[in-house]
Amino acid sequence: MITLPEKLASMTPYDPCEDVYQIKLDANESYFSLPEELRDAIAASIDTIDFNRYPDPTVADVRRLAGREFRIAPGNIVVGNGSDELISLIMNTFAPRGGKVMVLSPDFSMYQFYAEVAELEVVNMLKDGEFMLTEQQVIDRAKAEKPDILIFSNPCNPGGQGFDHGEAVRICMALEDTLVVVDEAYMDFWDQSILDCSTALENVLVMKTLSKAFGCAAMRCGFIIGYKDLIDQLNKTRSPYNINTMTQLAACIVLEDTSWQKEQCKQLIARKEELEAACQKLAEKYGVFTVLPTHTNFAVLRTEKCTEIFEELKKRSICVRCFPKFQMLRITTGSEQENAILLTELEDICADMQA
Repeated sequence: MITLPEKLASMTPYDPCEDVYQIKLDANESYFSLPEELRDAIAASIDTIDFNRYPDPTVADVRRLAGREFRIAPGNIVVGNGSDELISLIMNTFAPRGGKVMVLSPDFSMYQFYAEVAELEVVNMLKDGEFMLTEQQVIDRAKAEKPDILIFSNPCNPGGQGFDHGEAVRICMALEDTLVVVDEAYMDFWDQSILDCSTALENVLVMKTLSKAFGCAAMRCGFIIGYKDLIDQLNKTRSPYNINTMTQLAACIVLEDTSWQKEQCKQLIARKEELEAACQKLAEKYGVFTVLPTHTNFAVLRTEKCTEIFEELKKRSICVRCFPKFQMLRITTGSEQENAILLTELEDICADMQA
């Protein structure tokens, strides 16, 4: 019998919700699917595929159109099978054996997960009660710890807050000996991206995705953008056929004209703001939770009763995300109708708790 590595004993696999609910607001997905004309175009494109041939290993067409969308040269872009592949690629490419990765907690759990798979030491810097840190706090801790990689989402999942453009750039520039990875998966919902200087900073990688504001979570397509030498190193370790042909064709169709996405994004932001405002009214009325403002497509509720509320919502066929360790609920905005149902049930739960 083989001896399994010790690292496996302490690892907890990612646990996505697999149950079926009437309203699913746990995964930060868009409530929009693709417009019908794009779905039809993707369906028609399948007939053009030579299924006996490997996909384009350079992902050239996707990088060209992504470059146009992000205003970045295609040579500064790596395409990944979702952000997960890219996080793993970064950890295995840029950290030496036994190296160190610094994360800002709470943050996307897969940063630590893939660092541990690569057998890297993980330094967790805890945020304050409102899930905030100052740029100077991050700089000082990173200079003291000297990690090989600092990685954080901006704005943050699950906290919802983030560093503005100037703060993020100053963190990157102050840590010139550390690879700084800024995951902008939710930056479509804010206007503080550092893409404008990402290719000029020699120690910075920025991550983008089609899963959130583009409503293409099923496609599994993400991007790393950065300094050309860093991109060249990633291409040394990237699998040669990591993006299948169907995803490449679909991504090109999605990126060819993104005016539809800009309109959907406006509506997502509007629904989230309405959700936050309605939750704030419930917070003031019942005192069961507090609402933290976010720059994302989800609302954040802080409460000692997060697990109770989570379980009660599940009984009513509504799934949100619960983080008991941080006494918080993360609620992705749904459609106007979904949010209305959620709020009705949430008020009923709060009223019962108050009674």
